[in-house]
Amino acid sequence: MEREEKKSMSWWKRLTQQKEVEPDREIDISLPELRHAIHEYEQTLPKGVNRTVLLDDTQEIDTKRLKHHLSGIPKQRFYMSKETFHIVPEEERDVIYEMDQVQRALDLYMDQEKKLPLRKFENALQLDLTRLREEGYLKTLPKRPYYVVDETLIVSLEPRKTSS
Repeated sequence: MEREEKKSMSWWKRLTQQKEVEPDREIDISLPELRHAIHEYEQTLPKGVNRTVLLDDTQEIDTKRLKHHLSGIPKQRFYMSKETFHIVPEEERDVIYEMDQVQRALDLYMDQEKKLPLRKFENALQLDLTRLREEGYLKTLPKRPYYVVDETLIVSLEPRKTSS
C-alpha cells in the first residue's frame, strides 16, 4: 500500500517531503571523551581550519556538531579557550576567558620584550602576572597562577611535569 502511495506522488513531492527526524539522544560525557570527539572532528576539517569553529560568541562548544563522534548530544555544556584550546565544564567557564587574556598578554609581552615574564625563584615557569598587570599587558590581575608549558609558550593552569 505504502509503495503505491509513493508511486502516485510526484517525484518533486517525494524529494521535498520532510523525513521524520528522530530526536538526538542526550548523554553524559567526560572531558576526555569530549576532547577525543573534538580531536576526531578536527581531523575532518579542511587544512587551515581548527577546532574553534565549534565555538559560539560565548565560547560554548556546539556539541551538536560532534554528535557523529559521540553516541548522542551531551547534556552538559562545555566551553573552550580560543587561545589555548583548554576545555572546561560550564561551571568553570570564567577560567577560559581569564586564560585567553593571559595568553594574549604573554604573546604581546614576548613580541615587545623578547623574554618571558617569569616569577623569580620559581622552577615551574610560573608567569609573573603582577608584572604583566603593572606593565599594562593585563587589565585585571588573574585569580589563579598560570604557567608556560613549553617552547610553544602556551599558558596552562598546571606546571609542566618534569621527568625525574
